[in-house]
Amino acid sequence: MGEHFEIHKHRHIFLKKYSIAKRISPIVQIEPASMKKRHDELVREIIRRKYNHNSPYEMPDISYLTEAQMNAKVDLDYSLKDLNNRCPECKKLISKNIRFI
Repeated sequence: MGEHFEIHKHRHIFLKKYSIAKRISPIVQIEPASMKKRHDELVREIIRRKYNHNSPYEMPDISYLTEAQMNAKVDLDYSLKDLNNRCPECKKLISKNIRFI
């Protein structure tokens, strides 16, 4: 649910054409070009868990971003390790589903 909220929050940032430099460096935290795809994946999971979803996502114009910002990719290993260290409940889920942590 947190990631879903973040995606909608970043849509507003894109609409206002605010800088995302601190979301891209030094650690890539968002993938602007993948926001719609990721939103739709999360919606499927939200519905699978029997929660309601009433916030469709329309991809904003991100053409103002640099090519590197637009196509930035999150380091999944780094993100999982970070989540593993910050969230006890996540740590349980990660250790149950991912062997390298």
